[in-house]
Amino acid sequence: MITGSILREKDYGYLTARIHKAVRYLKDHNLCAMEDGTYEIDGEEIYMMLQSFRVENPIDAAFETHRKYIDIQYVLKGELELLIEDRSGLTPTGRYDTEQDVQFYEPRENAAHVRLSEGEMAILFPEDAHKMICFPQNGETVRIRKAVVKVRA
Repeated sequence: MITGSILREKDYGYLTARIHKAVRYLKDHNLCAMEDGTYEIDGEEIYMMLQSFRVENPIDAAFETHRKYIDIQYVLKGELELLIEDRSGLTPTGRYDTEQDVQFYEPRENAAHVRLSEGEMAILFPEDAHKMICFPQNGETVRIRKAVVKVRA
């Protein structure tokens, strides 16, 4: 996993060409002006999903990994909280879904906690199990807008 600011894109010269292209796309496009949906960046090699949602009740999703794609989670609005764990320490639930490229896992305590604010991203590799968590405080609705870029691993 790599975390950092999208504004430091030039500092990430060690990334693969595809990851670098994806990060540059996030930086160079006015994502706030784009509608939610899926956008092709480089065919099936790189594509982006823009998502907006309101959280009124706690979210404690399942850990998941992807085999075919690296995830870049980028926050446009609000804060995104992720728990991260190496997949080797988790127990799978069910079978790997080849069509959706996802494997889910049983819950686990003591995972690394990462909070991403606006303009920050996390690059999650196939070994990085991750799950989103969100716990609205005082009955307040939380608004989040994010981009998830899928980069062929």
